[in-house]
Amino acid sequence: MKETSPKSTAIELIAQPLTLPCGLTLPNRLVKCPMQETLAAAPVFDPPLEKFENLYTQWARANYGLIITGQVQIDIRYLSIEGDVVCHQDTLKEPHFSKWKKWATISQEAGTPCIVQLAHPGRMSPAGAGNRPADMAAICPSSVPVELADRRSKALEKVLGTPREATLEDIDAVVAAWVHGARVAKEAGFAGCQLHGAHGFLLSQFLSPRTNRRIDDYGGSPEKRLTLLKRLVREIREICPRPYCLSVKLNSADYMAEGSGLSTDEGLEQVRWLVECGEIDFVEISGGNAENKTSKLHNSFGAKSLEKAPKMSESTRIREAYFTEFAERVQGLNSKVPIQLSGGFRSRTGMADAIDSGVCSLIGLGRSVVLQPDLPAAVLLNPSIPDDEAFALCHIVRGQWFARMIPVKVVGAGLAIQFFYYNMRRLGNGLKSDPHASIPYIVFQGILETFRGGFLQTVERMLLSFPWQSKNSSLDRNSHHLDVS
Repeated sequence: MKETSPKSTAIELIAQPLTLPCGLTLPNRLVKCPMQETLAAAPVFDPPLEKFENLYTQWARANYGLIITGQVQIDIRYLSIEGDVVCHQDTLKEPHFSKWKKWATISQEAGTPCIVQLAHPGRMSPAGAGNRPADMAAICPSSVPVELADRRSKALEKVLGTPREATLEDIDAVVAAWVHGARVAKEAGFAGCQLHGAHGFLLSQFLSPRTNRRIDDYGGSPEKRLTLLKRLVREIREICPRPYCLSVKLNSADYMAEGSGLSTDEGLEQVRWLVECGEIDFVEISGGNAENKTSKLHNSFGAKSLEKAPKMSESTRIREAYFTEFAERVQGLNSKVPIQLSGGFRSRTGMADAIDSGVCSLIGLGRSVVLQPDLPAAVLLNPSIPDDEAFALCHIVRGQWFARMIPVKVVGAGLAIQFFYYNMRRLGNGLKSDPHASIPYIVFQGILETFRGGFLQTVERMLLSFPWQSKNSSLDRNSHHLDVS
């Protein structure tokens, strides 16, 4: 069902406020999607305030309707990539909690609400990622390793290994960690949280028959595969009642060979439960995982982004987003719970068309707002820019030939996303994004930075070991870095 008159302009459509079931009113329909910022530092991965001041201030002032933070990992033992913020057992204590409160203030300083995405990678936590013993395997609903279309290599086994099946005690601990994360978000001053149930992470693994082969209360049928999600929603709502905003990000499907992963039919039933349970304020739809072959989102790095904005028409839908077909099926549920569609949106008219058609109520913006943090204010909601010129920066990730040279497919394929990690690190360091950076350049920059960091640490250790180094030396023995300013 259309939400507005077809006579509304494109800007009017995306600029409409939206009140969620929890009572939170979003000033417009544009949502900054959750992404991995890779800016937090070991050993505890607290919010890096100086870098977040640079990064989140730009998003906070850019006139989004809602900001969803980058992934926050709920268990410090299992990380998908080093640099994600972690909600650990001491987060509510000082000096940690004040950093969370400051982060909430920074991200909402201009009045745009912000919610925290809470995640657990499950089997996607490689060896060495997280504070756990080297021989401690990642967890998964069932002991199902990541497999690719080509022959699995020994290198891949070393990167991800074979996960162990989660015990009931593991599941209880995971639930407690997610609930703790929701509580931290609430007490820090964020507007709510989102549970990451997509892209092959742990919650997604429980929802997919590919990785959930259990025959207990947590698996064995589509209904039982929902058990963990239902438990999370119930227990989080017990301590975070409305007006706290609770969202879930789900896969529309795994986009694997037929019969080997989550199908769109089962994905639709999972969305049905969420919109009918009476506890969820909006659902974000995405799709795919590390093993998928057909997800448009995961296969979009090699294509140049939009160069010309399409025109709106009453007779022809634009269908710019990657998961539009699934979202159209969700329309048939006739739910009042808003749907956020993420992936593929580039133009004002494409976004407005999706809202006008009723395909979704919220527009998720990810990669485009890494390159243009102020995209809503500067372009999409700017009336001085005509519709045919109102679209995200046209670009293509350069140097993808380098990724194809990597023998391990899951690693090589992941190099394209490094382009966006690299640019978020630039933003966090107070620099502008570099849309022209190539994959080889980014890889070698990383190697150089690692070498420099290791070299300085080696020099510090050598200096501190010299016998003439006194207690009163200007070199602080408790310092973790050499002051070379």
